[in-house]
Amino acid sequence: MSREVSVTTGSRLHWGLLSLAPATGREFGGIGLMVDEPSLMLSARLSSTGQDTIICSEGCYSKVAAAIDAARRSLAGPLRERFFSVELHSEIPLHCGFGSGTQLSLAVAKAISVLSGEPALSSVELAQRVQRGARSALGVHGFDSGGFLVEGGKRDPAEISPLVMHADFPEDWKILLITPVNQAGISGILEADAIQQLGPMPVAVTEKLCRLVLMQLMPAVLTRDFAGFSSGLTEFGHIVGEFFSPAQGGIFAHPRMVELEKLLISKGIQGIAQTSWGPTLSVVCPSSDNAEKVSSTILQNGYGELCSLRTVNPLNHGARIQSSDGA
Repeated sequence: MSREVSVTTGSRLHWGLLSLAPATGREFGGIGLMVDEPSLMLSARLSSTGQDTIICSEGCYSKVAAAIDAARRSLAGPLRERFFSVELHSEIPLHCGFGSGTQLSLAVAKAISVLSGEPALSSVELAQRVQRGARSALGVHGFDSGGFLVEGGKRDPAEISPLVMHADFPEDWKILLITPVNQAGISGILEADAIQQLGPMPVAVTEKLCRLVLMQLMPAVLTRDFAGFSSGLTEFGHIVGEFFSPAQGGIFAHPRMVELEKLLISKGIQGIAQTSWGPTLSVVCPSSDNAEKVSSTILQNGYGELCSLRTVNPLNHGARIQSSDGA
């Protein structure tokens, strides 16, 4: 049985769903990518103090505590009487479109499972323990596999949407993340309310999105066709954004990101899409040099004080788990 476990995982970019409140067929679905930064790294061990010990930021504390409680309730027999010490060494920013809640909950559940000597559990099994994957399962599957992900949607609310395509994302393609400061995207109850108010996604919109995914984005990843992928992602992001504009106030959650996208497109830059409810905008670039040029364009046009910029790599592997065994 392990004495200490460390779990490291990256962030999930969610570029948009495929269906909402359909009359028939599957709901949600979507496409996304795991990236190496921002990253989450935690360590966990059994606690000898008779209570759980948590070391992390104030914003993450309740999420860690809830994940520990949920994971503990899933353990067998006397294992439920144990307490745990969890420390976050790096955190994924909350409510920025990076899927922080899912990665945090899965990492805690994984650490507790390993500390309890259980056989290896899949990320879907872990998600069921900590109640993740209610709408999107991209981060759930990404925790196991990394890479470019397409999920097929769900027929039943209790189901975890199945992974229908996974592929390594070209390593030389970089992702520029543009996050407006002092604004958070919506999540949780607010997200559920916003989705409820939107009403069904028209079948024609779902058909357009599915065509783009199946006939352009998926093949472009597999054949390393950057031009095809970047133009397809920009179109995909626009179609999704137009549908969600009544809930988020425009094609993107932050009005200045709409201006910025127009600027970038005017300069021939494609591969632009908001991740989840934003406010982060992502730009897929063909190389590190290109990402630097795009960053310079953004800064030279006065967006430096409004946004933080970060160039990251695709993460083509699942979460890293390390454990030290007790005597």
